[in-house]
Amino acid sequence: MAKHYVLGLMAANRCGILAAVSTALAELSGNIRDIRLTVVENYFTMILSADFPDTRDPAVIVGHLEGVGRPFELSVLLREPGVEPSSAVPPHDCQVFQLTLAGNDPPGVLARFSARLAREQIDITDMYGWRSNQESPVILLELAIPTHVNIPDLRTELTEIGRGFGLEARLDFVRSGSTRDPRPLRTRLPTGSQPLGER
Repeated sequence: MAKHYVLGLMAANRCGILAAVSTALAELSGNIRDIRLTVVENYFTMILSADFPDTRDPAVIVGHLEGVGRPFELSVLLREPGVEPSSAVPPHDCQVFQLTLAGNDPPGVLARFSARLAREQIDITDMYGWRSNQESPVILLELAIPTHVNIPDLRTELTEIGRGFGLEARLDFVRSGSTRDPRPLRTRLPTGSQPLGER
């Protein structure tokens, strides 16, 4: 019988890091079920879920990955999903929206928006942001919004919060049903939207 774990990995972004990690997982007889990877400030970050033989000790999994990844300064965090609290909002009771924040970026913007979303148990299922010296910052958030939430009221309130910070807040419907979508959030800009540097 297989044991299921979720692993978070971070390392210096150098050629060969993914090969090292995938080789170590194969040596541990780990079967990857889901995986996300990105690079932030020259750091490779990855989260994955995988099945391992039920006799495989979690400490051995972490130790082997850290050993193989030592040249990359790899750090590993392991969690057992069955032990963690489950989501308060079942995905089938949600609609998927994308919140785009663009413009000014004073401290506290993300804290204010995320606190407002948390009040109605709105789950942030994906997030992507970027900025450069020539561009204003842009943050995209994928939201799983429970079907009982009044969308027009929420849209109005998010717009007002944005105005208070001097930025545009735009809430766009994506689709109903599951929040899973293999396309990266950055490729799913709302119709007519694009990174600010291209406007």
